[in-house]
Formats: sequence, C-alpha cells, structure tokens
Amino acid sequence: MRRLRLLAVALVVLFITLAAAPTAAFAESAAARIGGPALAGLSLARLGQKPVPCRNPPAHGQSLPAAAPRDPTIARLGLDRAWDLSTGAKVTVAVVDSGVDGTQPKLRPALAPGSDFVTTQTPPGWQRLPGGLGDCGDNGGTHGTAVAGLIAARPDDDDRIIGVAPRARIAPIRIVDGVQNASPEMIAAAIRKGADLGQVLNLSLALPVDRPAVRAAIRYALDHDVVVVAAAGNESSNGDSKWYPAAYPGVLAVAALKQDGTPLTESNRGSWVGIAAPGDRLTALAAGGGYTTVSGTSFATALVSGVAALVRSRFPDMSAAEVVHRLTATAVPLGAARDDRVGAGIIDPFAALSAQSAAVPSDPGRSGGPAGASGRVRVLPRQDQTAGIVDRWGTLLGAAGVLAVAAALAYLGRLALLAARRRRKRPGDQEPVEEPAVDPPDVRLA
Repeated sequence: MRRLRLLAVALVVLFITLAAAPTAAFAESAAARIGGPALAGLSLARLGQKPVPCRNPPAHGQSLPAAAPRDPTIARLGLDRAWDLSTGAKVTVAVVDSGVDGTQPKLRPALAPGSDFVTTQTPPGWQRLPGGLGDCGDNGGTHGTAVAGLIAARPDDDDRIIGVAPRARIAPIRIVDGVQNASPEMIAAAIRKGADLGQVLNLSLALPVDRPAVRAAIRYALDHDVVVVAAAGNESSNGDSKWYPAAYPGVLAVAALKQDGTPLTESNRGSWVGIAAPGDRLTALAAGGGYTTVSGTSFATALVSGVAALVRSRFPDMSAAEVVHRLTATAVPLGAARDDRVGAGIIDPFAALSAQSAAVPSDPGRSGGPAGASGRVRVLPRQDQTAGIVDRWGTLLGAAGVLAVAAALAYLGRLALLAARRRRKRPGDQEPVEEPAVDPPDVRLA
C-alpha cells in the first residue's frame, strides 16, 4: 500500500512539472530539430506547413476592367494555334523566385508541392521547408506570382488572361527573404530542388558573378535532363559582362523585347543571349488577386519557360538539350542570323511545336557551343522564314507538284495529237475528220 502511495505522489509531481513548463520550451525544441534557435518564433506554424510570413507582403493588384480586351500577348505569340498542338499538360515548371500566391484563382489549380528556403543563423545558413506559397516580392512586389501566371495561368474564370502553357503545373521554390539577400549556397540549393521537381526550371534572376555553387547546381539540373531558362538581366549591359545563371553553358538565356518588337533598352546583351520574348508592359497576375503590369527579362523568361513546357508536353521523349535547340532553331531572327541583343531571335511557339528540326549538336552546353555563342546550341536557318511552318508549306508544295505534273502530261498529249494530224494530212490524201481539240485542264492554285 505504501509503495502505491509513493507511486501516486510521483505521478502527481510529474504532471505538475509538465503543466508548469513554458510552452516556448517545446517551440525551442522543435526549432532546434528543424534548424536551430533562429526559427523558434515561427517553428510551430512551419511544422504545420503554414505559409511563412513575408517581411514585405505584396500589394494587391487591380481589377481587370469589364471592357478590357484579350491579352495581346496571346495573338503576338500565336498561342491560339499553338494550343491546338499542346497546352503543357503533364509538365511541371519549377519557379525559383519570391513565391506564388496560392489563393490566386488562375493559379490555384496549377500549383504542385513546393519548398521554402529560409535564412538561419546556424550552418549551412539556410533551411529548406515544405511550402512555396505566399509571394515575398522585394519591396512589396509580386514577382513570383506574375512569373507563374505568365507560364501557366488557367483560363477558367476569365479567358482574356491565359498563361502560355495553361495546363502545365507550377512548383514554387520560394526564397523567403528575397533572392537579393540569399547566399550563393542557398540559391544553389533552391536550383537543385527545382531541378528535382520540374522538367522545366524558370530562373528569373541574375547574378553578376560566377559562383561555383550556383554553377554546380546548374550542372546538376542539366545532368538531370531539365530545361533551364534564365533571365539575361536588366542592367543595360553592352556585352562587356556576363550575368548568371543565364551565361552558363546549356542555359537558355532570355532577352526582353518592347511592344514594337525591338530589344528592351534595359535588357542585357552578349554572345551568351540565346533567345528573346516580349517583356514590356505585360499584364500579369498579382498576389492577393487582381492584375498588374510588369516589364523586364524576368517576365520574358516566363514566356519562354511556358513555350518549353508546351514542347516538352508534345514531345515527352525529347531531351532537354533538344528542346532548347528546337526553340532557338525555330525562332524568328531580327535581321542577321543571330544578334547579341536577341540571340537567335523571337520565340515562335507554333513553329517550335510543328516545324521539323535538325538533330541537336552533340554534347551541347559542355563543348561551349558555336563560336561567339558561349555555350549556346547551334541555331539552324528555318526552311521558311515567312511562315515558319515547314509542314504546312510542304503539304502545299506537294499538292502543287501533283497538279503541275497532271497539266504537263495533258499538254504533251495535245502536242502529240497535233503532230499525228500533220503526218496524216498530206497532198492527195483524204481530208481527215476534224476531232474536238483537247485542252489542258483548268489548273488554279489558291
């Protein structure tokens, strides 16, 4: 009996001790398990996978006026025809950026599981957590949501604004404290995670220095057959410097164009630029709902990533290097075959999906590419620069050939008949019976 009493007293003491312990102790313990004391304040929320709050929450966008026309980018890129061939289904685009607003109606159905990268005070200086939701754009911007919308916004609630690949999925990789505040090692880790999650990797960021960690992460993505699309940057560089990761071999570097089709003044130039896309006053999704207007190579990059998703969806067995080659080989040149401001030229989604393309050069991205292109895949001349649709022109020319042969045969038959008449019509011979003339068929090419 005495032992039972002692056991009961011990249990009561233990219960009182646990009840009196501060709740913060459990929070600190959880924080230590997932990255140390720097995460203690938000550890419980993060363990529950709730969105990590941003330092500068983005401002909400504007409503789209009822009388606003359809987004002109759809017609400018010929997307209606491209969507007859591919909508990006079964392709995931990983977006390493400021995060994506998961409440945006046009993006909610498109979102795949993502990750958060948070700065810590313990090695390695960052922590990866499940997440990606919530846009932490710099100075209250809405960068990641705009990029994701240009790639894969759904047409369901309003078909005036549609992403380039409206059935692709978005895996948001959010750098919570901003790319500008992230270490190269954190950026590299985010790139690797994006390569694990997507078949296309959108990097709307630019670094002025070649960082070994970032370079190795890009090599990791390329080795895992991921199409890596990166922004050329907006520093108005004249080609005397390179910006990374866009300038790494194997990466498709994207320049931006104004609405009149000329290069955007801010868009960096260089032999490493691979392709160009519209990047001036684009209508994009805003965090928290509504729309905003954006400009720059970040958003031109999103359009190219969307086209890459269309191609990967239509040709699932095509390698990443072949996808990049197809995009550049079917681009519309601006004047010369290539240019340091726009690379191979303007992205052409329909041509990329329909044109026949030569084989990709061996080992692109490792051999350094053609002279003066710093790692770019070789750009081949298009068979028809006007239409950009080799298949359609091949069919038309084939039909014209058949009709031309038929007309030639009929004409030769008539010549033979006339020659026979002349042979029969000699002096003293009986006048032959006049036969009806044989005219060639009425051949017209529409």
